[in-house]
Amino acid sequence: MGPGLGYGILTSRLPFLKAQTGATEAEIGLILLCIGLSGLAALLASNRLLSRWGSRSILLLFSLVLPVAVSLCGIAPTPSVLGFMCILVGLSIGLCDVSMNTQGVMIERHFTRPALSLMHAAYSLGGVLGALSGALFAALGLGMLENALGVFILYLFARAWATKGLIAGSGEPVQTQSTRSNIPPRVKERVPALIYICALMLASNYASEGSVGEWGSLYLNLEKGAPEETAALTFAVFSTVTVLCRLAGDRIRLMVSDARLLTGGGLIALLAMLCVLHLDRPVYILIAYGFMELGMSLMSPILFSRAGSCPGISSARAISLVSTYSYGALLLFPPLLGFAAEHSSIGQALYIVVGLCTVLTIGGLAFRTKRQTN
Repeated sequence: MGPGLGYGILTSRLPFLKAQTGATEAEIGLILLCIGLSGLAALLASNRLLSRWGSRSILLLFSLVLPVAVSLCGIAPTPSVLGFMCILVGLSIGLCDVSMNTQGVMIERHFTRPALSLMHAAYSLGGVLGALSGALFAALGLGMLENALGVFILYLFARAWATKGLIAGSGEPVQTQSTRSNIPPRVKERVPALIYICALMLASNYASEGSVGEWGSLYLNLEKGAPEETAALTFAVFSTVTVLCRLAGDRIRLMVSDARLLTGGGLIALLAMLCVLHLDRPVYILIAYGFMELGMSLMSPILFSRAGSCPGISSARAISLVSTYSYGALLLFPPLLGFAAEHSSIGQALYIVVGLCTVLTIGGLAFRTKRQTN
């Protein structure tokens, strides 16, 4: 929940941070790029770090660095200082994310029962609580420092309880001499076309969701005239829909085909995004953002599942490949919108998201075949 909480606070208070530092849209784009690049660097270095120190140690450390970094953003006097703080935020979120997923796999092995789906829902719940706190503190006229400290004091109590269940280790299975002898020599695998389709759609999905989290509140505040406390609700509405849909996602997939969920979801997201860009009342735009996530919320679980069960390639390589594309898009695309907004407007730049939703709608047609099972 910690990364979602920190991300929710930071994105919901972007209008406050923009005014506090005097940053332009392009500078906000660079600041968000700091989060993206540092987060991507954390993902690339995570395997070596976890192998040396273990996921438990990394999670214990950076789950403390994260609230400190987010809180310090609240007193950053200039865009450059804010950018430096956001580098720490990106590193912390990236390493916490990888460590928590690794812990989830280890917990599943230990208790032989699913755990990751619930953990992903908890991330979104953290985003909801962080964004709601942003709306509340903005309505009270309080700054981001007070916002972060008020929330993270409670978070530290919850963290002390939650970390008692962490498992020591890196998450890699231990190989004995006998198991090593049974491992076949590695052969070069040909990547099936479906993997590239999954990667493209995941990148489009994550980039679209990232545009809401990092630019939605600014769009409502600067272009639609919504007060800061209303604009801060954008990520909360979006994440609430995510939590509710993903809690029921596995049961929905048993009743509806993947192709229909992807194509229909893409079409819903496309129409909702067009409503976001053409409606004027902030409350209607918030509702439209909710419908946008209604269409997209189940896409990433479906696409990861289809990639991991694709014949002709190992699950590990398939998931690694599509993860690189998807997380890279999530981290890097929203900052790039800032540069587009600087030369036009946020509203004009967000038409790129309409194109991404079109990709999702068309791409769903590639999944008309039945799911493969391992």
